[in-house]
Amino acid sequence: MIILEWQEDNRTHRRQMDLSNPSQVIRLGRDPNLCDVVFTDPTVSGLQAEIASDGQGVYLRCLRESNPPWVDGQRLGSLPIPLKTGSVVRLGRTQVKVVAVGGSANPPDLSLSQLIPVLGSGQALAHKAHLLPAAVTVVGVIILFSTIGNPTLFNACLAFLLGTGGFYFIYQLCGKPKPWWSIGLVGLLTVILLLTPVWNVFVFIFRQVLPGNLNASSDSFGAQFIAHFFGAGLLEELLKALPIFLFWWIGSLLPPGARSRIGVVEPLDGIIYGAAAALGFTWLETMGEYVPGIIEQVTQEAGAVAGELVGLQLLIPRILGSVAGHMAYSGYFGYGIGLAALKPRYAGRVIPTAYLGSAVVHALWNASDTIGIWAAAVVGILAYVMLSAAILKARQLSPHRHENFATGLVGKTRP
Repeated sequence: MIILEWQEDNRTHRRQMDLSNPSQVIRLGRDPNLCDVVFTDPTVSGLQAEIASDGQGVYLRCLRESNPPWVDGQRLGSLPIPLKTGSVVRLGRTQVKVVAVGGSANPPDLSLSQLIPVLGSGQALAHKAHLLPAAVTVVGVIILFSTIGNPTLFNACLAFLLGTGGFYFIYQLCGKPKPWWSIGLVGLLTVILLLTPVWNVFVFIFRQVLPGNLNASSDSFGAQFIAHFFGAGLLEELLKALPIFLFWWIGSLLPPGARSRIGVVEPLDGIIYGAAAALGFTWLETMGEYVPGIIEQVTQEAGAVAGELVGLQLLIPRILGSVAGHMAYSGYFGYGIGLAALKPRYAGRVIPTAYLGSAVVHALWNASDTIGIWAAAVVGILAYVMLSAAILKARQLSPHRHENFATGLVGKTRP
């Protein structure tokens, strides 16, 4: 057992860890993906040192020769240095005190919280045990059970549950907290836009005035790409972006704290709201057009049971694929809108660039049928790569990066 204590971010941090297993090591550094004890000090290396036990004592090993740690004023070289109670380890500018070393990591007495863990979990149960997504999944499964026998309702609930899971994945990658009511409202506004004359106006402009007629019969990749660029890419991405622009404007009317929480002030906000808009769009498009259409067609040819089965088979890949589909396109465009909010001086450059990028990839996906399934796979991977790169860059640019729960910097330095 070893107990470490250090000061960081105007707080005292204490970590108690077990070293009873000789093969166990405790890695120290700044990278939350590699280290057990994580520091926010920028002078600490991503993976700088590790603590290990040989059964006789506890030792500190250097893992970064260009930035070695110091123990009690002694620079650590290639050989490990033993740690004892009272030792002071310096990593970068951070001083880490060894409060205690040796003995058992578990208290000698059996506490009530150890006997019944749920009594002593506190906030960790909600924040570290993924209680909310697990609870939503359980409720969703119960709803699915209750809708068996009603294919339309079952498919709608399944589409919503799968789509919400895909969105939650992107939300966790972004790492910026947003109110769930605002996220849900963005998705709902997208559905409303699709059900109102706004959609018809967009269809007229992009598919009648502009060369986006999707009914044109041609197996040529070039012809299909042009039609889908105007009739799907530009049309649908702009429609899904309208709620993002709306929340950008609403945020400008709010005080700074609420503006960051609800509005669009940085790229992460645009990505999250873009993915939410895509969820609403995909859900309505799948349940209102694609699935009913395939069910009706197959039912006429092979019966109702076959129609329902094929409809379900179509629903699952369409909804799951939206992470590298509609959510990727809209999230990428949302990145550009959020970047414009963060750097309004360059709005005239970043918004059209992101808009065209999302529309091009969208059109490539739709037109890839003329080439083959492997072309579709390449485009899908490209779309997800674009979204992932946008998320990583957005986290770097975020003015609230120190509060981002996806980086793990705040949570992992808590005692």
